[in-house]
Amino acid sequence: MKKLARVFAMLLCVCMLATACGGGNTPSQSGGGSAGASPVKDTLVVAVQADMADKDPINGSTTNDTVKVKAQVYETLIERTVPEQEYKSLLAEKWEFNEDATELTITLREGIKTHNGETLTAEDCLFSLNCLRESANKSVTDHMDLEKSHVVDERTFVIVMDEVYMPVIANLSYPTCVMFSKKGYEENNGDWATMDIGTGPYTWGDWSIGSSIKMAAFGDYYVEGQPAIKNLEFKVISEDGNRYIEVETGGADLCYNLSGVDIEAAGANPDVEVFREYTMDNCYLSFNQRNEPFNDVRVRQAIAYALDIEGAWKVCMDGVGQPAKGLLPDNITDSIAKTDSPYHVDYPVYKYNLEKAKELLAEAGYPNGFSARYHVGHMALRQAYGEFFANALKQIGINVEIVALDAATNSQALKVEHNFDIYTWGIAATNGDIDFANRFFYTDAVNNIFGYSNPDMDAMIVAAAREIDPAKRSELNAAIQQKALDECIIVPIYQQEDIYCHSTSLQGLRNGAYQSPLLKYCYFE
Repeated sequence: MKKLARVFAMLLCVCMLATACGGGNTPSQSGGGSAGASPVKDTLVVAVQADMADKDPINGSTTNDTVKVKAQVYETLIERTVPEQEYKSLLAEKWEFNEDATELTITLREGIKTHNGETLTAEDCLFSLNCLRESANKSVTDHMDLEKSHVVDERTFVIVMDEVYMPVIANLSYPTCVMFSKKGYEENNGDWATMDIGTGPYTWGDWSIGSSIKMAAFGDYYVEGQPAIKNLEFKVISEDGNRYIEVETGGADLCYNLSGVDIEAAGANPDVEVFREYTMDNCYLSFNQRNEPFNDVRVRQAIAYALDIEGAWKVCMDGVGQPAKGLLPDNITDSIAKTDSPYHVDYPVYKYNLEKAKELLAEAGYPNGFSARYHVGHMALRQAYGEFFANALKQIGINVEIVALDAATNSQALKVEHNFDIYTWGIAATNGDIDFANRFFYTDAVNNIFGYSNPDMDAMIVAAAREIDPAKRSELNAAIQQKALDECIIVPIYQQEDIYCHSTSLQGLRNGAYQSPLLKYCYFE
């Protein structure tokens, strides 16, 4: 009876609030209508699992929870579409390399306004890039010679490169590479907590830390009819199941990070739609290759043979994501996991085979195995995988001690102290270009936690980034992935998945880059 009452109440709420809107992707919403009609719902409520860390788009946090919020306020020059993985105009109307790809000329759309009322100019854009170069997230300005870069006119500027670097287009779409008002920044002394100078579809409203973030539609947004919904609220609900209940009962219209245990209930609810999309992330297992025995490729391969990738996914994932299909997911351009790639390689390369694993360990001088510490971090899912793999490795004589630390302490142990034997982490082409993932295998790169170093690999990575010809670049990228597989640098274990749910009255939901839904396209039906 209680469940029927809750469903009835939810349906009554939807009937009272939902009103048909105009057609197309950006329907109009007005308060008009026939006498006695219900008012149009003008606030989109999103249930999120964590509060954003800060308002700073360039020097601040780049956690997924935070970027999902900031993406509604700040924008980049170029947009990477999902899932097509195409680069399209956003603030930039067009862009063009010179013949030898040492200069990139960018022309802005006409009439873009920033939230403080200024018109966005080429000078603002070069100023934004210079601020970014001095930030904690400066890597997106790699190989830009900003001293030589210059303004041509109000809407046109030239980025001069210090060397050919084709991933610059992807970097200009990265969520920290946002453009903003120089005047507004200087007037507020660069204090992002107190200024609103972006170009996005929504402007900042009240932020109740740990509770909610409110926004309002930007009246001078350059795309007519967007955003269709005039108010936006992110409601922080850390408990997994409670986010779904908020949507089920009408307290929220959309829920991010739907938990595996709620997928079935949401799918069976006629008033709720489930949105699923694979990310460009693989979770992987790797080793401290600075030390014995993990500097021996045979040991790494033995461990790979001992891991049942498919079986682990079935036990640990509750139907979320999928077992890894390759070194990198097959939705990344140039991934050799793509079945139609001329360089395709079936994965796992080291198919589950305990006898082969034991043979390799004996060949490497460890017939009786050894002991190792396995850092799994703080995430329950990775801890579950850790336990599964610890049991598997015990079958070949490797005794594993599970080490579960909070995020900050674990990161310090892995990235700074290098105090680990085995660990799990994630690899992705975060900016959309495979070069971002290639750099994991580059000596001394920040994401090279495993300590792999090979001058030949370094040279291949640099050559691929500099290659102008797409076909030749694809060939180089394939060779990098093949080498990483041959040397068993990492063992990819599963691909992650974005799972949201929303009321059926909410339409137009689509994901953007960095797993950030573009709420400007949403409307109520």
